[in-house]
Parts: sequence; C-alpha cells; structure tokens
Amino acid sequence: MKARVLLASAIGMLLAACGQRQAEVQPSFGHDIYDARCGLCHGGNREGRPGMYPPLAGSAFVDGPPERLAAVILDGVEGPLDGYNAVMPGWRDYMRDSEIAAVLTWLRQADGKPGVTAVEVTEVRAATQARSTFWNAEDLRNFRVP
Repeated sequence: MKARVLLASAIGMLLAACGQRQAEVQPSFGHDIYDARCGLCHGGNREGRPGMYPPLAGSAFVDGPPERLAAVILDGVEGPLDGYNAVMPGWRDYMRDSEIAAVLTWLRQADGKPGVTAVEVTEVRAATQARSTFWNAEDLRNFRVP
C-alpha cells in the first residue's frame, strides 16, 4: 500500500513537472510554428511585407479579440484590407487547435496581451465550421465573438 502511494505521488510530481515544462516551451513552440507557416509573408519579426502582407507587431487584429484572430487563421482572409491586398490561406485543415493557440499566444504575448487556449480556438472552430470562404474586410468589421 505504501509503495502505491509513493508511486502515485511520484507520478503526480512528474506530471506536474511536465505541465510546467510544457508551459515554458509553448511560446517558443508558437514562434517555431509562426516561422514555418507565417513568417515568409508576415516577416520573421512580424514586420509584414509592404503592400502585400500586413505587419503583425502592434496590429489591431493581433491585439483585438482573440476569437477574431483565430477565425482569420482558421479560414484565411482576402484583401483589400487596410491597404493590403493579398490572400492569406486558411489553416483549418492543416493546424491543430493547440498549434493555432500557440501561435496566437506567441503573437499576443509579444505585444503584452494575454495568451489564447486551445479550448478557445476549438470554440471558434465549431462556431465557424460552416464557413466556406475567406474572411474579407466587411466580414471582419461585422465579426462578433461566437
């Protein structure tokens, strides 16, 4: 009986340590995904590409409602929008909610904003599941948190 209690306690401590380690790794995980999937267009330092892809550093989209940003990442966006006229692909079929949350967390924390959880992304995914087109300027102006 004592051995089981010790084993359960050890397992609990290991799981807690893993959870702490995962929390420490998440920002760099989000940055790694950003570099692989977003950085080519939005720039390695979130500076954007003039006339094509907007900067994300200090962006109203990044710093605004995280649900709106999650929706854009899930389904993409098509310009013109705020002086930019390109198409950003949707990542709904290619990224897990935890990956999207990691990218959003990294982007938002770089601007001093709170992070985003995978549960929040899952809720947006469910609320926008029927969407079959890119977001556009009018859609985003009228966007309401699902």
